[in-house]
Amino acid sequence: MRSRAIEQSVASGMTRLACILGVLAMLAPVNTPGQALDLIQPYQRYADARARNDFVTAVDYGRQALEIAEARYGENSSEVVDSIERLAEVLALAGELAQAAVNYRRALAIRERELGSGHPDLIPILEALTDIASQQQNFAEAESLLNRILGIERAIYGDQHDNVLATLNRLRNLYVLQDRLDDVARIDTDIEAAMLVERGLDFEGPDVDRHRYGIDDGHATVRVFYGTNRARTGEVKAARFYGRERGDVELGYLDVSIPETHNYGELESQSRWSIYTYVLGDEAKKKRYVLLLKIEPLAEENFYATLHDHIQSSPSDDVFIFVHGYSASFEDAARRVAQLAYDLDFDGTPMMYSWPSQGTTAAYTVDEAAVQIGGRKMSRFIEDVVARSGADRIHLIAHSMGNRALIEALETFIARRKSAEPEKIFDQIVFTAPDVDRDYFVEVIENISRFAERVTLYASDNDLALQWSKIWHGAPRAGMAGETIVTSPGLDTIDMSAVETDMLGHSYFAASQGAIHDLFRLFWRGEPPRERCGMGESSNKQASFWLFNADNCKGTDLLEASVLLKRFGQGARARVKARIDALSERASESAKQEWLQILDRLDSLLAADDS
Repeated sequence: MRSRAIEQSVASGMTRLACILGVLAMLAPVNTPGQALDLIQPYQRYADARARNDFVTAVDYGRQALEIAEARYGENSSEVVDSIERLAEVLALAGELAQAAVNYRRALAIRERELGSGHPDLIPILEALTDIASQQQNFAEAESLLNRILGIERAIYGDQHDNVLATLNRLRNLYVLQDRLDDVARIDTDIEAAMLVERGLDFEGPDVDRHRYGIDDGHATVRVFYGTNRARTGEVKAARFYGRERGDVELGYLDVSIPETHNYGELESQSRWSIYTYVLGDEAKKKRYVLLLKIEPLAEENFYATLHDHIQSSPSDDVFIFVHGYSASFEDAARRVAQLAYDLDFDGTPMMYSWPSQGTTAAYTVDEAAVQIGGRKMSRFIEDVVARSGADRIHLIAHSMGNRALIEALETFIARRKSAEPEKIFDQIVFTAPDVDRDYFVEVIENISRFAERVTLYASDNDLALQWSKIWHGAPRAGMAGETIVTSPGLDTIDMSAVETDMLGHSYFAASQGAIHDLFRLFWRGEPPRERCGMGESSNKQASFWLFNADNCKGTDLLEASVLLKRFGQGARARVKARIDALSERASESAKQEWLQILDRLDSLLAADDS
């Protein structure tokens, strides 16, 4: 059972926040609406130094940004907490652990006044303090902090929740460091008992293992086939095998681990500096993080033969090709496409094309040049997948600046076709948050739409990255909703402004359970918007489009029920009912409630199918 966790990597989260601020600062002109230049400049310099791993310089700019924020909002206001945490992160990375702890504790005190002492939003700060205490070998302090985290999680979720088990594992590793074997054994007993109770102990009813990617030793493995025009770095490690430089197109496959405790929409990431990360062995990391494990480059003939065999041996002959956006490394793209495939319970073969993005927020213009060349090279890749893979249905999905590469590739592919007659070569084409000139998108989309069964545009009025791109380019972007929202014959435009996502509002397509469910229905059944969850017709003065009501479609229960319906059809209800009936009396109340919620969602889906 996968439910939304609150446990996350503080360092990773703070890094993302710094990168976000770097993007905003880089794209902002002198007359930036709503932001003063004196605050944006240190944010930009902080992000640039952070991206270079120049942590000492990042500390200086982090302090400058904090001083300005304090002067503007007050020293103890909630608005300065993010600045305090950013400073604390780079202080820790720079080795100034004592000062980092001081700042994290200050942030904690402000959050406690605002939220109370038992709020789950305190946990990321408590975990950062735990990491620092562990590095300082202050194990008593680390143990105290972990026990506080455990208390918050148990009060909210009960003893059997995934987050509780993860924290128990972390406490166990702390005891291992101290050779406290009796405490290790006690934790092992607690974990084993909790897992048995959560699973219901003695269930012997119908199989309800509903996911294509089975769990083995605490994690699943997703295989992704790729094409890339990134050059190799010469390094053997998978995460650094391909770099930022341009090269010839290479082909191959890669493997990514997804932890059993994975939460829909999350990219569980290991901290770069947490001592806990270093204590864990490779096998233990697979049980906790989404990791790029392996890259296997293949010669062209071998690639298409291997791809063909994989497609034929998969539950379906479908493929989807994902194209990443700006500021993404090869590793970033691999982890994201694997997460999507897993969350979508995709029965076919996931693929990706990676163009040579610099992987840093400070290289927007460099990425703009690279993406166009990447698109031309990708056109041949798409052409060969169509002709040589043996796939039945081919879906295409791009994000952000990656939409430029996809459009370039499709236009080139269509222009090379011998027949001028349109043919439904692709099943679903999905443009998510496209950082593409609006007028250019309108000009090309009608022709592209003739070659797909359905074309979907996800747009948002809360996408700050695209708002700043609009300022940078002096023209609206195709992924923006509001007055400039794009509509066109053959295009389903979905306003996703109501979807909750990261603070930049740019990755909603893969980081929101509601958006993932919509993609699930598209790839599974290719349904029109009116038949999908949460869709309502809307319009402004210029056009009609679809408005997505995220509240109707969020929650893991809907995704779980939909996956069960896909896998078992009408028989899904009987399996879930038998699972509920067979739960042990010792099964946790939360486990029973989750299955009952799934059953309720399943009944609604079955009723909709019958209507």
